[in-house]
Amino acid sequence: MLPSSSPPTARHVTGVDRLLTAAVRLSGTLPATRSTLGVVRGRHRSEHERTTALRARLSERGVLSVELNPVPEPGERGGVQHGLPPRSVGLLVHTPGVRPEQAMRAAALWRLPLLIDRPDGVAGAGACHQDVIGIHLAGRGYELALRQVDLASQNADPGPVRLILDNEKITVPDGRRLGVTTTGAGLLEVRGESFGVRRVRRLRFERAWGTHRLDVDGVPVREVRAPLRMEVDPGRLHLVRA
Repeated sequence: MLPSSSPPTARHVTGVDRLLTAAVRLSGTLPATRSTLGVVRGRHRSEHERTTALRARLSERGVLSVELNPVPEPGERGGVQHGLPPRSVGLLVHTPGVRPEQAMRAAALWRLPLLIDRPDGVAGAGACHQDVIGIHLAGRGYELALRQVDLASQNADPGPVRLILDNEKITVPDGRRLGVTTTGAGLLEVRGESFGVRRVRRLRFERAWGTHRLDVDGVPVREVRAPLRMEVDPGRLHLVRA
């Protein structure tokens, strides 16, 4: 076992041969303008070292790669819809040692397909598509969540909140967590203490005092203000078997 003070070299990363083979093969199918692979940067030192080692293995095989933050910083996501030139990254590769859930969330937020081993118990070949939650922030571009979003008030003395569930307007007490998940059938499942569970196509968080915290899959992402819209984006996340 390597001492903690010595970062792993490209040859010390275990369990990545199939992943590397698939990454090289898929990189050859990407458009020339988006032929760079993205590698999820872990939050901890050991994860960062594995990321560096994986990129070294890719470089040995002639594949260009860049490190991507698990949660993109404002302005990092390129694309015509953001007024920026398209990024050169066409595929995100899961770094062994980084939690799969973190890689899947990063893929959704970066709006990239993800190369990853299939989860245990999932059989079959090809790609697996999952619904994700599309989030339209006030005055911002289009965001993506994975499967679950929670809104929690940041105010000490919040007032009422107005929601529009499809076309139905309801007013609910603020200060209570609002949970939204995907159903896998093209619908949002909205959970609130005052109205129970509702299944709708879209949600608009229309009126509320002050800021709320947006949690994506249980991880705090940022503070947001109303108005805020959510809807299902079917099949956005691609899990490709290595």
